[in-house]
Amino acid sequence: MEKQAGKTEFFGSRLAECRREKNLTQEEFSNQLGITPQALSKWERGLSAPDLFMISDICNILDVSADYLLGTKTGKITEDGNIKVQKEIWSNLRNNLDALQLVFGKELVPFFMDNQFMEKIAKLRVRLSKEGILMPVVRVSDQLSLGNKEFMVLSYQKILYREVLEKTEDNSLDYVIDKLGEAVRANYAEIINVDMVKSLTDNLKIKYPVLIESAVQEKVPYTLLLDVIRGFLRRGNSLVYLPKIIEIAEREVREHGSMQVSELVECIAKSVKGTENDFPNHSLQI
Repeated sequence: MEKQAGKTEFFGSRLAECRREKNLTQEEFSNQLGITPQALSKWERGLSAPDLFMISDICNILDVSADYLLGTKTGKITEDGNIKVQKEIWSNLRNNLDALQLVFGKELVPFFMDNQFMEKIAKLRVRLSKEGILMPVVRVSDQLSLGNKEFMVLSYQKILYREVLEKTEDNSLDYVIDKLGEAVRANYAEIINVDMVKSLTDNLKIKYPVLIESAVQEKVPYTLLLDVIRGFLRRGNSLVYLPKIIEIAEREVREHGSMQVSELVECIAKSVKGTENDFPNHSLQI
């Protein structure tokens, strides 16, 4: 029992540490988790622990791994074993290549000082979802090396869009967010990754359970599906056809065995050609 209590206290202490590093109050964090501040307080004091199924949500909000939160990773990567430094190193390594970044010069900083930009990005995310696009989390930051009125959209450190505004106005934030959306649309084949493909197919399982469970991963691995999606997008097609992409890819692999990605893309493109009017209101409802 003492050993179990020690683990609970360790978890609580680390949970509180991670929450404070994210600048979240107990009330803010508990609201995001859908629990009471009193329940969170008990966790942090080591008096109780969350349900196993909540660990994933906790890790996502705090941007930490379950290993770190639970203390199961014992390997040291610094000479003195400094936990705070090790966490920073792991965080830097995770975030070196972000799927999507929006960076800007110092005169644009005031537009990102409150939550207004987050609301605008959220609205953009909803609009893109109606086009079959799951936009990844955007890492937003100022960059002193840029011009005062300059902003850039990057994906995995590659510049997708860059502009220097002539002047800043009340609608400058709307303009920047619109350009972010245009960059995502034009470059989604380069932005999408295998984790996003899994999220998209997991979401489709709600509407197409038999298709997804019988086809994805078992017959069409996520990595293959990613390559096919990229090829399909580069031909100017839309991901609203993702269920059809999966269906055709599974059928072709089943009937013909292994195929080149280019052959699969060609088959899928021919199958959906001219069907734009078949699904006028179709969206992935992400």
